[in-house]
Amino acid sequence: MRKSSLLLAPAALAATAFAGVSSLVADQVVDVRRTPRYPHRVLAADAVRVTLRRNRGTQRVGTYGLAYPGGHAVAGDVVERTRSTVVRPLLRVDGAPVRPGRVALDHVDVGDPRSAFAMDFSEVGLESDVGTLPAWVVSAPGDTWAVVLHGYGGKRSSALSFLPMLHDLGITALVPAYRNDPDAPPSPDGRYHLGATEWRDAEAAVAYAAAKGAARIVLFGWSMGGAIALQTWSRTAYRPLVAALLLDSPVVDWRAVLLHLGRLRKVPEPLVRHSMRLVERRISIDFDDLDWLRRAEELDVATLVVHGDDDLTVPCGPSVELARLRPDLVTLRVVAGAGHVGSWNVDPGAYARSVGDFLAPALERAPA
Repeated sequence: MRKSSLLLAPAALAATAFAGVSSLVADQVVDVRRTPRYPHRVLAADAVRVTLRRNRGTQRVGTYGLAYPGGHAVAGDVVERTRSTVVRPLLRVDGAPVRPGRVALDHVDVGDPRSAFAMDFSEVGLESDVGTLPAWVVSAPGDTWAVVLHGYGGKRSSALSFLPMLHDLGITALVPAYRNDPDAPPSPDGRYHLGATEWRDAEAAVAYAAAKGAARIVLFGWSMGGAIALQTWSRTAYRPLVAALLLDSPVVDWRAVLLHLGRLRKVPEPLVRHSMRLVERRISIDFDDLDWLRRAEELDVATLVVHGDDDLTVPCGPSVELARLRPDLVTLRVVAGAGHVGSWNVDPGAYARSVGDFLAPALERAPA
């Protein structure tokens, strides 16, 4: 008996370790606490340019924010490169100057609509089941509103760069915080639900827009915000008002995203799949309900999907597949070289034209 127990001990230890690591992975998926990460290195900087260690992120085409403790800057397109470095012009510095050290690639614009663009806006409260959610309203002529939904771990300021585009199109932008944001109430369990409950906060925004006279509503979301937009469209009582979906780097299949991230981080697939089952149990969701490749036939609203082909966070493949499954409704724009939610950064003008070209016929077809 003792010999048998000793033989079983390694298997039992392995099973315990597997369960423990799976639990940690599952926690990382739904945990709302985030320690800022600064994965890139500034090697040198002065008032007009910054030299960064060259890698897949720092050498991307386009204009990007740089976030670092105590400050934020905007760096333009690469002007010099060596085997190990890239040099970018510094277009703006907010707060502390850029110094050698660690930084993160960030959104270009910070603050609020007035400080970023001198755009008038109102701060309003939206009533959801978790409490009152703060939201910005940037008014424009006409009766079309966009509910603008940021991604996983984000905040309202990540919407700023898109606001002039919406205003130029005559669309009022409503930018809500949602549960577990730093400036919003928490969910009852203090965890992300990957769109499965957050859609109720987006519906509160839709209800507000409808009460203010919106005749047509566009749901505009990126990353997890895309998953929230899809759930909102499918579940809201205001569905007849939703004229179009704008989805940027959207999560249309959470399983595909988590398996992709597991491969990048060299986590064995069986462990990732076990972690996904733990996630479903911990936050009482079914990934099938969040899988829009399985649910593609349900779509009946005009949808624009913009996705970078070098997205290392949310793979482009499911977006391509959604467009293949529903070519009658889904317009797909794949942006070469763009990373996660980076298509605007590559070419803001082309991004705005794509949105305008899509929305003009979509809103014309929608009942007013």
